[in-house]
Amino acid sequence: MKKENLSLIDVHSDVLMDIIRKRALGRIKVFEEDWVPAMRKAGLNLRVASIYIDEAFVPDMALRRALDMVSALLAEENESPSISVCRNFEDIEKSLASGKIGLILAFEGVEPLLNDKNLLFVFYKLGLRIMALTHSRRNFAGDGSLFSPGKMGKPGGLSEFGIELLQEAEELGILVDVTHLNDEGFWDVMEHVKSPVIATHSNCRSLCDHPRNLTDDQIKAVAERGGVIGVLHFCFAPKSGGSRTVDHILDHLDYVVKVAGVENVGFGFDFYEYLMKYLSEEEHMRLPKDAFVTSPSNNLTKDEDIPAVIEGLKKRGYGNEEIELISAKNFLRVFKSVWK
Repeated sequence: MKKENLSLIDVHSDVLMDIIRKRALGRIKVFEEDWVPAMRKAGLNLRVASIYIDEAFVPDMALRRALDMVSALLAEENESPSISVCRNFEDIEKSLASGKIGLILAFEGVEPLLNDKNLLFVFYKLGLRIMALTHSRRNFAGDGSLFSPGKMGKPGGLSEFGIELLQEAEELGILVDVTHLNDEGFWDVMEHVKSPVIATHSNCRSLCDHPRNLTDDQIKAVAERGGVIGVLHFCFAPKSGGSRTVDHILDHLDYVVKVAGVENVGFGFDFYEYLMKYLSEEEHMRLPKDAFVTSPSNNLTKDEDIPAVIEGLKKRGYGNEEIELISAKNFLRVFKSVWK
């Protein structure tokens, strides 16, 4: 793989939520027309497209919704000359070499599986290569880290089903993502998975005290396993509406580097502002109010803002080799080591 083809990886995007809704209105080539131009400007050439199931579809319609999302992605690939779905490391190399934008399919919560582990193999055959067990709610696999306290019993770690999914994922070569798990579930993953694990979009609890973020010990555990943490553009914590800034994401990146090293950090921007118009009433009620707060200081909310982050790395003293690690090489290393 040529050095010049290494650019920038975003390991968490809800782009499929945008695509499926626009295609339902009769649009085609949504990714090509609405997403590719901004990604080109940002220098993004690889992105993880997550399957997230809105509260309104859980549980009865979760599987159908997930399959509709996969169908939309595959249709977009057929229609759009600029994108390519990547199922192994060789696909990534081909995509980068050809100048296309590579897309990797991921679960953000295993609600589509309900409690049937056999369905994981089906999604693997469809291209799924990254699996986060939960979002910020309880499912059959375990408990997620809630955005705010809710009416529920005591939180638990992973269920027997959750452990079975970890074992199945490791056998298939699906990369496990610990983002959104509560603390108990995080440590269950570390106990039961031998391969590297990642956190696709998680920030540092020491800088932003919220259970959604990773403690120093968790950051170290991911790094010691050879994994990578993708920092994101927003911090779910009280009065954090102004956190969507270049300095904010760089502060968290600096902290991961301080705790774990530059070989264990990357980007999972998790831009979500474009999704606000799509969220159901149930989802609005579940999300923290801070998610809807904006500030004049916000300068990191979309792909076009990403070049300022790279410039910020340079201003903070990161050299070219370190920026390449952060931008692409760290996650590429893990993809290559886990995918079969």
